[in-house]
Amino acid sequence: MKNLRVWKRGRCRLSGGTITTTANTATATTAIVQVALVGVVALLAAPTPARADGILTGFGGVTFGADTAERVGTWGLSLGGMAGGVFGFEIDFGRTTKAETDAVFVTDSQTSTLSGNLLVGIPLGAVRPYVVGGLGWVRTEADAADGSTGRNDGLGVNVGGGLMGFFGEHVGARVDLRYFRSVSSGDNFFDFEFEKLNFTRFTGGVILRF
Repeated sequence: MKNLRVWKRGRCRLSGGTITTTANTATATTAIVQVALVGVVALLAAPTPARADGILTGFGGVTFGADTAERVGTWGLSLGGMAGGVFGFEIDFGRTTKAETDAVFVTDSQTSTLSGNLLVGIPLGAVRPYVVGGLGWVRTEADAADGSTGRNDGLGVNVGGGLMGFFGEHVGARVDLRYFRSVSSGDNFFDFEFEKLNFTRFTGGVILRF
Protein backbone atom coordinates (compact mmCIF):
# COMPACT_ATOMS: atom_id res chain seq x y z
CA MET A 1 0.00 0.00 0.00
CA LYS A 2 1.41 3.38 -0.95
CA ASN A 3 1.82 5.99 1.73
CA LEU A 4 0.16 9.27 1.03
CA ARG A 5 1.96 12.31 2.39
CA VAL A 6 0.68 15.82 2.30
CA TRP A 7 3.19 18.63 2.60
CA LYS A 8 2.18 22.13 3.55
CA ARG A 9 4.47 25.08 3.12
CA GLY A 10 4.60 27.69 5.76
CA ARG A 11 6.65 30.78 6.06
CA CYS A 12 9.09 31.28 8.88
CA ARG A 13 11.20 34.19 9.88
CA LEU A 14 14.14 34.71 12.17
CA SER A 15 13.39 37.12 14.96
CA GLY A 16 15.97 37.67 17.66
CA GLY A 17 17.61 34.32 16.95
CA THR A 18 14.30 32.46 17.30
CA ILE A 19 12.43 30.74 14.47
CA THR A 20 8.72 31.65 14.45
CA THR A 21 6.35 29.63 12.22
CA THR A 22 3.25 30.89 10.53
CA ALA A 23 -0.35 29.78 11.28
CA ASN A 24 -0.15 26.87 8.80
CA THR A 25 1.79 24.72 11.28
CA ALA A 26 -0.69 25.37 14.09
CA THR A 27 -3.59 24.49 11.80
CA ALA A 28 -1.97 21.17 10.80
CA THR A 29 -1.28 20.28 14.44
CA THR A 30 -4.87 21.01 15.41
CA ALA A 31 -6.14 18.78 12.60
CA ILE A 32 -3.89 15.90 13.70
CA VAL A 33 -5.13 16.18 17.30
CA GLN A 34 -8.73 16.19 16.13
CA VAL A 35 -8.22 13.07 14.01
CA ALA A 36 -6.52 11.31 16.91
CA LEU A 37 -9.38 12.16 19.26
CA VAL A 38 -11.95 10.87 16.78
CA GLY A 39 -9.98 7.63 16.46
CA VAL A 40 -9.83 7.14 20.23
CA VAL A 41 -13.56 7.79 20.62
CA ALA A 42 -14.34 5.33 17.81
CA LEU A 43 -12.21 2.62 19.46
CA LEU A 44 -13.87 3.16 22.82
CA ALA A 45 -17.35 3.13 21.31
CA ALA A 46 -16.81 0.02 19.20
CA PRO A 47 -18.70 -2.95 20.66
CA THR A 48 -16.64 -5.90 21.88
CA PRO A 49 -17.83 -9.06 20.14
CA ALA A 50 -19.40 -11.56 22.58
CA ARG A 51 -18.16 -15.10 22.28
CA ALA A 52 -20.81 -17.71 21.47
CA ASP A 53 -19.98 -21.06 23.09
CA GLY A 54 -21.25 -24.39 21.83
CA ILE A 55 -21.51 -26.79 24.78
CA LEU A 56 -21.82 -30.58 24.62
CA THR A 57 -22.21 -32.36 27.97
CA GLY A 58 -22.30 -36.06 28.74
CA PHE A 59 -23.58 -36.65 32.27
CA GLY A 60 -24.46 -39.30 34.82
CA GLY A 61 -25.97 -39.27 38.28
CA VAL A 62 -29.05 -40.18 40.29
CA THR A 63 -32.76 -39.41 40.32
CA PHE A 64 -34.77 -39.37 43.55
CA GLY A 65 -38.08 -38.29 45.06
CA ALA A 66 -38.85 -35.93 47.89
CA ASP A 67 -39.98 -38.51 50.46
CA THR A 68 -37.76 -41.49 49.78
CA ALA A 69 -34.14 -42.55 50.06
CA GLU A 70 -34.25 -44.59 46.85
CA ARG A 71 -31.78 -43.48 44.21
CA VAL A 72 -32.28 -44.41 40.56
CA GLY A 73 -29.29 -44.20 38.23
CA THR A 74 -29.49 -41.62 35.46
CA TRP A 75 -27.45 -40.84 32.34
CA GLY A 76 -27.88 -38.41 29.46
CA LEU A 77 -26.59 -35.86 27.01
CA SER A 78 -27.17 -32.18 26.43
CA LEU A 79 -26.26 -29.89 23.54
CA GLY A 80 -26.56 -26.13 23.69
CA GLY A 81 -24.96 -22.78 23.26
CA MET A 82 -24.47 -19.58 25.24
CA ALA A 83 -23.83 -16.04 24.01
CA GLY A 84 -21.07 -14.46 26.07
CA GLY A 85 -21.70 -17.02 28.81
CA VAL A 86 -24.92 -15.22 29.82
CA PHE A 87 -27.94 -16.27 27.73
CA GLY A 88 -28.33 -19.63 26.06
CA PHE A 89 -30.48 -22.55 25.01
CA GLU A 90 -30.02 -26.31 25.27
CA ILE A 91 -31.60 -29.59 24.26
CA ASP A 92 -31.38 -32.06 27.15
CA PHE A 93 -31.98 -35.83 27.06
CA GLY A 94 -31.95 -37.99 30.16
CA ARG A 95 -32.88 -41.60 30.94
CA THR A 96 -33.08 -43.52 34.20
CA THR A 97 -32.11 -47.10 34.88
CA LYS A 98 -34.87 -49.50 35.99
CA ALA A 99 -36.50 -48.57 39.27
CA GLU A 100 -36.36 -51.35 41.86
CA THR A 101 -39.38 -50.12 43.83
CA ASP A 102 -42.37 -47.88 43.27
CA ALA A 103 -41.14 -45.21 45.68
CA VAL A 104 -40.36 -42.75 42.86
CA PHE A 105 -41.39 -44.52 39.65
CA VAL A 106 -43.29 -47.69 38.80
CA THR A 107 -41.35 -50.83 39.74
CA ASP A 108 -39.18 -52.10 36.85
CA SER A 109 -39.88 -48.93 34.85
CA GLN A 110 -37.58 -46.48 33.11
CA THR A 111 -38.26 -42.79 32.50
CA SER A 112 -36.91 -40.69 29.64
CA THR A 113 -37.00 -36.92 29.29
CA LEU A 114 -36.31 -34.69 26.31
CA SER A 115 -36.61 -30.95 26.87
CA GLY A 116 -35.73 -27.58 25.42
CA ASN A 117 -34.42 -25.23 28.09
CA LEU A 118 -33.35 -21.64 28.54
CA LEU A 119 -30.04 -20.97 30.29
CA VAL A 120 -29.00 -17.84 32.15
CA GLY A 121 -25.42 -17.79 33.39
CA ILE A 122 -23.00 -15.54 35.23
CA PRO A 123 -19.49 -15.82 33.70
CA LEU A 124 -16.88 -15.48 36.44
CA GLY A 125 -13.68 -16.27 34.64
CA ALA A 126 -13.31 -20.04 34.34
CA VAL A 127 -16.41 -20.64 36.51
CA ARG A 128 -20.01 -20.15 35.35
CA PRO A 129 -22.98 -20.62 37.72
CA TYR A 130 -26.34 -20.77 35.94
CA VAL A 131 -30.09 -21.30 36.27
CA VAL A 132 -32.10 -23.36 33.80
CA GLY A 133 -35.73 -24.11 33.02
CA GLY A 134 -37.84 -25.46 30.20
CA LEU A 135 -40.56 -27.68 28.81
CA GLY A 136 -40.42 -31.05 27.10
CA TRP A 137 -41.45 -34.67 26.69
CA VAL A 138 -41.62 -37.30 29.43
CA ARG A 139 -42.00 -41.04 28.71
CA THR A 140 -42.34 -43.83 31.26
CA GLU A 141 -41.86 -47.45 30.13
CA ALA A 142 -42.77 -50.37 32.37
CA ASP A 143 -42.52 -54.14 31.86
CA ALA A 144 -45.81 -56.00 32.22
CA ALA A 145 -46.18 -59.52 33.65
CA ASP A 146 -46.75 -60.98 30.19
CA GLY A 147 -43.42 -59.60 28.95
CA SER A 148 -44.88 -56.65 27.05
CA THR A 149 -43.86 -53.06 27.65
CA GLY A 150 -46.37 -50.37 28.54
CA ARG A 151 -45.66 -46.73 27.69
CA ASN A 152 -47.03 -43.46 28.96
CA ASP A 153 -46.13 -40.16 27.24
CA GLY A 154 -46.75 -36.61 28.36
CA LEU A 155 -45.44 -33.11 28.80
CA GLY A 156 -43.20 -32.07 31.64
CA VAL A 157 -41.51 -28.97 33.02
CA ASN A 158 -38.14 -28.69 34.70
CA VAL A 159 -36.28 -26.01 36.62
CA GLY A 160 -32.93 -25.96 38.36
CA GLY A 161 -29.39 -24.70 38.34
CA GLY A 162 -25.80 -25.71 38.37
CA LEU A 163 -22.17 -24.81 37.92
CA MET A 164 -19.81 -25.08 34.96
CA GLY A 165 -16.04 -24.94 35.26
CA PHE A 166 -13.49 -24.92 32.45
CA PHE A 167 -9.97 -26.32 32.69
CA GLY A 168 -8.93 -24.83 29.35
CA GLU A 169 -10.31 -23.62 26.07
CA HIS A 170 -12.34 -26.72 25.20
CA VAL A 171 -12.73 -29.00 28.24
CA GLY A 172 -14.63 -28.53 31.47
CA ALA A 173 -16.89 -30.10 34.10
CA ARG A 174 -20.49 -29.51 35.11
CA VAL A 175 -22.67 -30.17 38.17
CA ASP A 176 -26.45 -29.89 37.74
CA LEU A 177 -29.54 -30.17 39.97
CA ARG A 178 -33.03 -30.11 38.39
CA TYR A 179 -36.61 -30.70 39.46
CA PHE A 180 -38.94 -32.38 36.93
CA ARG A 181 -42.73 -32.54 37.05
CA SER A 182 -45.22 -34.06 34.64
CA VAL A 183 -48.00 -31.70 33.55
CA SER A 184 -49.94 -34.07 31.27
CA SER A 185 -49.93 -37.72 30.30
CA GLY A 186 -51.62 -40.34 28.15
CA ASP A 187 -54.71 -39.20 26.24
CA ASN A 188 -54.53 -35.80 27.95
CA PHE A 189 -51.22 -34.90 26.33
CA PHE A 190 -52.19 -31.25 25.82
CA ASP A 191 -54.41 -30.94 28.90
CA PHE A 192 -52.18 -29.02 31.28
CA GLU A 193 -52.92 -30.45 34.72
CA PHE A 194 -50.15 -31.26 37.15
CA GLU A 195 -49.74 -35.02 37.41
CA LYS A 196 -48.27 -37.03 40.27
CA LEU A 197 -44.97 -37.87 38.55
CA ASN A 198 -42.23 -35.59 39.91
CA PHE A 199 -38.60 -36.17 40.74
CA THR A 200 -35.24 -34.48 41.22
CA ARG A 201 -32.16 -35.23 39.11
CA PHE A 202 -28.61 -34.65 40.35
CA THR A 203 -25.82 -35.18 37.81
CA GLY A 204 -22.21 -34.43 37.02
CA GLY A 205 -20.59 -34.51 33.63
CA VAL A 206 -17.82 -33.57 31.22
CA ILE A 207 -18.13 -30.52 28.95
CA LEU A 208 -16.72 -30.15 25.47
CA ARG A 209 -16.78 -26.50 24.41
CA PHE A 210 -16.56 -25.49 20.75
